[in-house]
Order: sequence, then structure tokens, then C-alpha cells
Amino acid sequence: MEDKCRYHLGLSVEYYNENALDFIKSTIDANMTKLYDRFEQYLSYGMRIMDLGCGSGRDSRYFMNKGYEVVAIDPSVEMCDHIRSMLSIPVYQMSAETLSFTNEFDAIWACASLLHVPKDYMEIVLRLMHKALKREGICYGSWKYGEQERYENGRHFSDYNEESLERLLKQVGLFETLDMWITQDVRPDKCMNKWINMIIRGK
Repeated sequence: MEDKCRYHLGLSVEYYNENALDFIKSTIDANMTKLYDRFEQYLSYGMRIMDLGCGSGRDSRYFMNKGYEVVAIDPSVEMCDHIRSMLSIPVYQMSAETLSFTNEFDAIWACASLLHVPKDYMEIVLRLMHKALKREGICYGSWKYGEQERYENGRHFSDYNEESLERLLKQVGLFETLDMWITQDVRPDKCMNKWINMIIRGK
């Protein structure tokens, strides 16, 4: 991993380690039903799912309870310890930038986690995700809507819109876009925030 990417990742991980309890409380009960439904139309019962950037474990818990085989991944040691105390699933302390799986997953769920990857490293991350997926694997990802690359509350954020996300996917050339749409944040205190969501399939 390049020094610049390692630096940005370190800042974000430090934030989540220091603010783990507050973050968990603010996200664990968010209603993600509409996003789950949109994602699950491409899945089959029992598929193996990577929850990339699992955070509070909200989504890992949902997918596990629905009968999927879930593997939780997060670079924050505090988040990983929380997941291990809550769920009986494999948990890896690992970042998107250091994924080391090959042909292991039917799907990847990356909800509000790839937004911390610097834009000049995102192509590499998508290639690592493609490598981790089985043939024609499905991937969901979401970012804050916009065009900026910025710092906010001690974290690095990379914002995307339809044009910049499609351009990125074209550069990578390993996925076809199945769905792309805009949503409002489901948390009441963040309802003015817009998100861009995508579902892609590996070629």
C-alpha cells in the first residue's frame, strides 16, 4: 500500500477506534430494508457474503439471520472486537486496500465504507474486490454524493456522483453496472445527506 493511502486509512481507522461506541449507537438500528431488498434480488439463499467495512455489525447480523454465510471485515480493531462479541461469524481486521481473498465470495456488501478510500487508489480496491469474488459475483457499494475529496471530523472522504462513478468503473473494466440510484440518509439526524448507491456484477 502506498504511503499516501496508508496515511489516509490510518486517520479514518483512528477515528473509528476512538469513537466506536458512539458510532455503533448511531448506526446499529438504522433501517436499511430498502437497500437490502434491492441487493437481495441478485442473491440466492446461503450465498457467501463479504461485509466489507462492517462497522457496527448491523448488516452482518441481518444477512446472517437471513441464512447467508457472512464474513465480516473492518480495519478497526474496536469494530472487529464488537462484532466478535455479538455474532458467531468469521471476522477479519483488514481494510479494503489490503484484501487478500481469491474467488471466495458470491457477493460483497460495502455500505458506506469505500467512501474512505482515496480516489487515486479506488481502482486498485475494485480490482482486489473483483479478485475476491467468484465468477459473476455481485457487489453493492455506497458513497456520499458529490465530487469532492475532503476531510471531515478526522476522516478522509471521497465523494462520487453518477458520472465519476461510471468513469471509475469504465477504467477498471471488470464489472457491469446493474443498478445505480440516489438515496437520502436513513438516520433522522442525517436526513439531508444524499448517497449514491451502485450494484455491479463481475465480468
